[in-house]
Amino acid sequence: MARENDGIKNIEKELNKLARKNVRAAKSAVSAGAQIYAAGLEKNTPRGRGDQDPHKTHMKDNVVYLKPREDGEIYSNVGYGKETAARLHFSNFGTIKQRPQHFVERTVNEYTAAVLQKVQEVYRRELGL
Repeated sequence: MARENDGIKNIEKELNKLARKNVRAAKSAVSAGAQIYAAGLEKNTPRGRGDQDPHKTHMKDNVVYLKPREDGEIYSNVGYGKETAARLHFSNFGTIKQRPQHFVERTVNEYTAAVLQKVQEVYRRELGL
């Protein structure tokens, strides 16, 4: 009976180790995808003609991504910092006097395949598949 318990404990221990390795691999993969998407968002963010105010941070210079989090699923946020996030709406969706530029949607459409490919590549490498 004691031998049987040892076998079950070893199996449980190995399964827990695999689960931790899976979470670690997923976080690495999500982080790699977030980096690619952040670079694409920085590339596609327009720079206006009247950006002479030295006290205003430009959105293009303020693209940030957070480290992966786990809340039922593993995810990472990519976007703009606190200084510029409030201004995103005007540039992306437009105003009465400014046409919409839709650079966020364009970035999602352009980089979805590249991000998914990188996530898959890193995930496979981390798991040794």
